[in-house]
Amino acid sequence: METTGDEPRLDREHVDRHSALVTSPAGRAVVIVAMIVGAVWLVGPNIPRGELQSDLDGLWRPATKMGLLQDWGVFSPNPRSESLDVQARIVHDDGTIEVWDVPDFDPVIGAYRQYRWHKWQERVRLNNREQYWRPTALWLADQYARDGVQPVSITLVRRWLDHEPVGSPAPRDSDWNEFEFYVWERDA
Repeated sequence: METTGDEPRLDREHVDRHSALVTSPAGRAVVIVAMIVGAVWLVGPNIPRGELQSDLDGLWRPATKMGLLQDWGVFSPNPRSESLDVQARIVHDDGTIEVWDVPDFDPVIGAYRQYRWHKWQERVRLNNREQYWRPTALWLADQYARDGVQPVSITLVRRWLDHEPVGSPAPRDSDWNEFEFYVWERDA
């Protein structure tokens, strides 16, 4: 291939080390590997605890020793004093009643989806999140419509179970407490 002399030339003697590194194939490979390792070290130790993270703990042990680990144990030393749940009671036009609860997922990858659902439950049940109640009921109505049978009402229910502090001799309450916080009814 002929050159006209107008093209810029890379003068190897006057190239800084960074430019020399990223312009060579070996240098680009080093940069890519460093970026991948850095991403794994930053993201991996900070994902919610689960079976997958426990299995891969050794991959980011160097990152932990370097101080890149964020501690997500925000409830310690005062763990939550209650268990929370949101259910929906779905009444169909044929008279059948179903109860919806947050779906269960597989314990490996599904644990991370489950975590998102639990965070959703914590928030949607609050009085200051009323704007999400109707969309939740409409989504459930859509999910539970089947073969000409339609939901006619959906009741969202807050549930909670109080716990005694760790080390207490007896449980405070063994039954779930319930409060119906939203009722959606299909227009006639």
